[in-house]
Amino acid sequence: MRITLSTFEYDRNLIGGAGIYALELSRWLAPLCQLTVRSCGAYQTPPLDVFAAAWFGAGVPNADYLNLPRSLSGHGEVAFYYYALTQKPPDGCDAYVINDLSQGVAPFRDIPLVQILHHMPSLELKQVPFSRKRVAITLLAAFEKRALKRAHAVICQSKDTMAHALERYPEHAEKMSIIPNGVDVRIFTPADTKAEATAGETPIIACVARGLERRKGIPKLLEALAAARRVTPVDLVIIGTGPQRVKQRMLAYAREQGIIDAITLVDSVSLQELIALYQRAAVTVVPSLFEGFGRPALESMACGTPVVGTTVGALPELVDESCGLLVAPGDVSALATALLDLLADERSMKRMGAAARQRAVALFSWDRVAQRVLNVCEEAASA
Repeated sequence: MRITLSTFEYDRNLIGGAGIYALELSRWLAPLCQLTVRSCGAYQTPPLDVFAAAWFGAGVPNADYLNLPRSLSGHGEVAFYYYALTQKPPDGCDAYVINDLSQGVAPFRDIPLVQILHHMPSLELKQVPFSRKRVAITLLAAFEKRALKRAHAVICQSKDTMAHALERYPEHAEKMSIIPNGVDVRIFTPADTKAEATAGETPIIACVARGLERRKGIPKLLEALAAARRVTPVDLVIIGTGPQRVKQRMLAYAREQGIIDAITLVDSVSLQELIALYQRAAVTVVPSLFEGFGRPALESMACGTPVVGTTVGALPELVDESCGLLVAPGDVSALATALLDLLADERSMKRMGAAARQRAVALFSWDRVAQRVLNVCEEAASA
């Protein structure tokens, strides 16, 4: 089967769930079909195989890059519209898989379209005050409506996303199915031997937010950490990229809370460093106020580390009671209590870590996810 995967290029320094999804889906689909990847050099001028090589090594040599005008480099929103408007229908394609909402701008007729729906911009409008960002999200919400209308099949990343999509677009119910994001359980693995906490060693909590946005709930986490540290020593490592003013504001807030010495803030790390952090951490925390999927929870689970998260987005579908704890978003007291409960019970942490690994392998491994995506493409092509 001939499949074209279209995905806007995500910033290498801020590669969130949708970007990693495209990288990994392309790697795992390539052996199953005749695959072409369409993308663009929005953030740097790439060699042809940089799409797959960025994080996970070479894997998809057949990458078709649109060369953007140099003036658009680094301007994500404007570059996205240019990318969408200048796309041309792929030749000899049985199914066209779209990892963004570009088909809300540039429709291709006479080709079976499979739309990946990571999250719904229309839902974000309730979360974002009026600003330049809100204008951009309003446009994306319009593209969302048009893209779903034109799609022959819609793959929702979670039950939560599908429920919202059905509520907003019930006329498209027959198109929709749920296929979650995946994780490479061969790369994200537990350490050969989980390090035992030694006397006097401070346990580490990991938080991988990638983008230091308000919706990631970092200020609430800092308050919860301050409360937890009044009971027991614990340090926090945050991996996240954002404007310098955001970082300074975050560190100033940590200083106000009296926990500045317990915080390590890292812009970005290599894949190997990220995995090592998950393996070292006693707990991974995902304190989001709003979330589409919550990939760091899944990566942590594959590394055998339990998760404390919030009841938003797909997190309740990823983290069950066997492998972590969930609290209401923004509830600082409940978040601190959940962290303390796990840190105080090493036996429970080990049991939950083992269960987390088993759950990731059984339900979210990429070989299963890619095969299910291929099945949807075959059904769309034969309809």
